[in-house]
Amino acid sequence: MRNRVVEVIVALLAVLVLSSALMAQERAPRAVPPGYVTAGVPKMPNPPGPAPKHDLTGAWVGPIMTVMGPYPDMTPAGKAVFNLNMPVPEAGRQAPDAPQNVAATNDPFMICDPLGVPRDLLNHAISMRGGIVFQPAGNRMLMLFEQQRVWREVWMDGRQLPAKVDAPGAPDSRFYGYSVGHWDGDNTFVIDTAGLDPRTWIDERGHPHTKDAHLQERWTRLDQYNLEATVTVDDSKFYTKPFQLMKTNYYWMKDQEFEETLCVPSEAIEYRDKLAKPSGWAPGDAPAK
Repeated sequence: MRNRVVEVIVALLAVLVLSSALMAQERAPRAVPPGYVTAGVPKMPNPPGPAPKHDLTGAWVGPIMTVMGPYPDMTPAGKAVFNLNMPVPEAGRQAPDAPQNVAATNDPFMICDPLGVPRDLLNHAISMRGGIVFQPAGNRMLMLFEQQRVWREVWMDGRQLPAKVDAPGAPDSRFYGYSVGHWDGDNTFVIDTAGLDPRTWIDERGHPHTKDAHLQERWTRLDQYNLEATVTVDDSKFYTKPFQLMKTNYYWMKDQEFEETLCVPSEAIEYRDKLAKPSGWAPGDAPAK
């Protein structure tokens, strides 16, 4: 199903306004919205059955019950970059009963730039949920995303992450970085990622990162149907200490068919020029954070 960017952005705005308190403080788990399970697919049995060892194969839908943060203090350099980022909506850092003020945004998604990792784990578009497929492929694990139809390679052949990027003799930074993985025990898959392109945000609120950031994801299969994910960030140039960015859950589907959810650049440009700019929503002057 083809999604027009106007529909995606308007629906995204509605979702973000309704969830502003959650994205600002992340203190309470989010209720599971409808639509996670394709019609006709059997629901999880009770009990769900044990987790298979060293196996994440299949489709997972989520995120469910996401908790973000708490965030540490930022360094002056990090705060300076953060203050330049204008998320949608700006009201995301206000109290839920405060007047909603949708300021101009420079969210990279509005011009269809890649969301990158870890932001893509939030399955950003429309409903804040989507699908991820884990698929072993020889000496690597592939992660295939429903949202934006992108994929990641997580190498499991013992290679090392690049010590630096964007320097003479070093590789270029990437929107999804360079990732290596290993199993910790029977049911936890650990992914370490470095070399991230600094143009991406790590969350919906516009928190930035440097090219020297290090991410660690821990994907723990709790049972046959439930997967817990945590993401920690270590980026000493922008944050005063390492911190847990995200903790969330995904639900296993044996036979899940995903929709095509894309941000189409030509449609984003049309939306920006015909609707966003006249309404004052396109990038421009906006209140400071």
